[in-house]
This record gives sequence, C-alpha cells and structure tokens, in this order.
Amino acid sequence: MTTTPRIEADAVQHVEAGPPPVSPPKPPKQSLIKSESVSAGIKAVVGLAALFALWELVVVIFDFPKYLLVGPISAFEELFTNPGYFAVNALTTLQEGLAGFALGTALGVLCGALLYYASFLRPFLYPALIAIDTIPKVALAPLFIVWFGFGFESKAFVAMAIAFFPLVINTFDGLNSVPNELQDLARINRASKLKKMMKIDFIYALPSIFTGAKISISLAVGGAVVGEFIAGSKGLGYVILLANAQVDLPSMFAAFIVLAAIALLLFFIIDLVSKKLLPWKNYTK
Repeated sequence: MTTTPRIEADAVQHVEAGPPPVSPPKPPKQSLIKSESVSAGIKAVVGLAALFALWELVVVIFDFPKYLLVGPISAFEELFTNPGYFAVNALTTLQEGLAGFALGTALGVLCGALLYYASFLRPFLYPALIAIDTIPKVALAPLFIVWFGFGFESKAFVAMAIAFFPLVINTFDGLNSVPNELQDLARINRASKLKKMMKIDFIYALPSIFTGAKISISLAVGGAVVGEFIAGSKGLGYVILLANAQVDLPSMFAAFIVLAAIALLLFFIIDLVSKKLLPWKNYTK
C-alpha cells in the first residue's frame, strides 16, 4: 500500500516533465551543398568588394595620375558606358577559352591515362611533356597562327596548350593514387581491365581531375587572351592592346575586370559541378 502513492507521484512528475527531447534531423546533403554554395558566394562578394575598396583608397590617397593608375570607379564607369563593346569582345574570348579548355581537357585526360596505363612509355613521354610545358606559350602562339591562320582556331589552340598540362598531371596522380586494396579487390573478382578502369580507377581519380580542371579553366581564358595579343582583331586581348596604344587606362582596367569575372564564374561552375557529381568527396563527415 505504501508504494502506490510513490508510483503515482513519479507518473505525475513524468507527465509534467513532458516527453524526452528529440534531436533535430540532420539536413540533407542537397541543402548542405546549397547552403555552402551560398555562403561561399557571399564571402567571395565581400572579398571582392574589400579588394575594390582598397584599390580605390590607394588611388585616392596617393593621387596617381590617370595615365599611371585609375581606380575601380573609373573602370566601372567605362564598363557601364560601353556595355555592348565589352560584351561582344568578352563573348569572343569566352568562346575561344571554352574551346581551348575542352580540347585541353580531352587531350590532358587522355595523356594522363596513357602515362599511367602504358608504363613502358612513361620514361619517354613524361620528360617530353615537361619539356614542352616549359616553352613559353607566347612563343608558341605565332606557330599556331602559321598553322591555323588568324581566326578563331589559332586562339583556341593557344588556350588548349596552356590548359593541357595541369590535367595531364592531375589525371596521372589521381589514377596513381588508387589504393592497393581496391586493385586487389578487382583482381580477386576477375574484373576486366575496362571495367576496372571505368568503375574503380577513374571514379577514384575524378576529384584530382576536377582539381586540374579548376586550374585549367582560368589558364584557358588567359591563353585565349595571349592569342589575341599576337593576332587578334576582337576579344578582350585586343581591347587591352588597343587601350594600351591609346593610354586609355579605364578601358584597360575594365577589360581586366571582365576577364577576372569570366574566370571566377567558370571556376565556380566547375566547382559546383564537382560537388554535384562527387558528393562523397565533399560530405564524408
């Protein structure tokens, strides 16, 4: 009889306390990707705004003459005064850079795979690739112009030559870093060379390949500008050359800003694609 009131009191206390707290569910991976992308975008905008503010402050404090240095306000004024002029030339450079990047990616991944799978060619091919990469691409540009003319193709091949090497190295390193356990597993299961290459080697190498692509995309845009420096009648490289001849620094720095914007946009697109295609690489925790 003495235990009944105690049991009732414990029950009343349990009801008053309410149910035990439930931990909130973890957000899905897609929302994590979106939130991280938004956060990275905000930080990038803040960083660029701080850089422009510092640049303008330096120009105002030291009072540089306009033929030596102008601030971002003058550059943006020139950009908004002639938006069509910069848009048309930016589109030309973008097309040349993307074509060079596509060619460089295809050839770079192919050569990186050849270095890995054809080990007997590695002692001959690897030093040759390094020797070719040490040649300044400005020196190669006239050769491409002789081969492909003054049009779109020569600029695209200059962009390809610059974007090519990072993808070779990153593809080879990615394939070379496949763990021995996975190699043994494929051997035990008697997987064919093609199946092992597609389902183990390249899947494991994809993060390294995307890292090389993020490096190469900016180099490809710069390579297109190099080609336009040598023989261009349009494009942002031509805009920079023309502005330099006319000592028009606002136009020159406006072209620099557009080039930087193109490179940043392409970099973030490839970064976003890599996060979509490689969720295990970014959200393993």
